[in-house]
Amino acid sequence: MKTPENEKNLVSDRLLQLDDLELVRIASLQLPYVTTAYEVLFHRYHNKLIQICYRYLDSKEEAEEAVNDTMLNVFNNLKRFEQRASFKTWIYRIAYNQALTRLRKKKLDQVDLDEAENIILEDASEDLTERSSQLNHMLARLSLEERSIVVFRIAGDLEFNDIALIVEQKLSTVKMRYKRALEKMAGTVSADDQDIDSG
Repeated sequence: MKTPENEKNLVSDRLLQLDDLELVRIASLQLPYVTTAYEVLFHRYHNKLIQICYRYLDSKEEAEEAVNDTMLNVFNNLKRFEQRASFKTWIYRIAYNQALTRLRKKKLDQVDLDEAENIILEDASEDLTERSSQLNHMLARLSLEERSIVVFRIAGDLEFNDIALIVEQKLSTVKMRYKRALEKMAGTVSADDQDIDSG
């Protein structure tokens, strides 16, 4: 016997199989009255956006608020999405702007990554915490622009052309800053190793 709950689960399961573009098309037709396709998009990106926003804001609560504002912005403006970039790039750009706006308000320039890792991996091992701490130490030595590029490339799993769209810089500039950021991070590891050897 089909119940409304079972039918809703069947629809949600079918929607989970769709790519972002198809979900955006369906959600644009459904919103604001039906939210099933939008909810699939929300859940698909929620955790990753929290990780990224946390890397700027140093607060789980602030990151969650930035992501909630991002998703509200998506909800209200999805019909205006022009597909000049992928949906993933568009939503990351909105989250990036939300995080930077909040960051400017807080005037932070250092971000701790320990809690960001624990948001998704609450039962993280001691080894993971140590690696997270090392990553935090390396990222702290980067400028905000360099950190953004590294975070989007590694944590966001974005291509360089998508990152260029998000940070509004030329592709060659993004690639060069990424290369320099990696060199700085490698230099941080080398300097730390020398400190250990001499200590």
